[in-house]
Amino acid sequence: MIRMNKRLPLAASALAIGLSFSAAYAATSNGNDFALYYHEANTPDKKSAVLKEAEGRPHFFRYLKILEMTEGDDSGRHYVDVTAVEPASSMNVKLRISATNSLALLKDPPETKVGDAIAVTGKVNTVDTEKNTIVLDSSIVRHKDVLKRNPGKELLSAVDPTALVYSYTEGPRPIMLQAQDKDLLESRDKILEQGGPKAWFEFLETEIAKRKAQRALERQAR
Repeated sequence: MIRMNKRLPLAASALAIGLSFSAAYAATSNGNDFALYYHEANTPDKKSAVLKEAEGRPHFFRYLKILEMTEGDDSGRHYVDVTAVEPASSMNVKLRISATNSLALLKDPPETKVGDAIAVTGKVNTVDTEKNTIVLDSSIVRHKDVLKRNPGKELLSAVDPTALVYSYTEGPRPIMLQAQDKDLLESRDKILEQGGPKAWFEFLETEIAKRKAQRALERQAR
């Protein structure tokens, strides 16, 4: 997969672009790169070649700034239609969010609104050339995002509260700590000194369970 911001020269042929996408056919491709390559393809044939290689395959888009959000119901299933803009290409990205976890993530405080950024995975359906819009199917919100890439190395935990930041495997069961609970690590040295590994394991397991239950109640109350 080609990394973001490493552009192919404009003079590169559509075949070269197609081969770069084909190399990662089985994996999720970089949606920001796809948008940029499509935007920079300077003939209809080249644009068609880029789209053909991407159609029906999952792509991961980051830094999508939300322009419009519309809620609705389809046969009793709630959804949110989103139109966002991809920053490198200035192309719009249109998607429908209906997965329960994705809808819950949008509602997590602070609630996602127009002007915010999200990271999503979706299958490329087509490109509406008249509206300069990439249309996605089967879209999933991966995490709330920043509007642009931060300088230097960017940690996933900085934008995704569910990213794993710590694991403890010396107890009866492995404990995985998410970014949203990393404040628990502030008690680590004190608890280990006073009660040892067993106390640290029990503290983590108990506190994480409490927080999961509280978040579940908050989601149900919305």
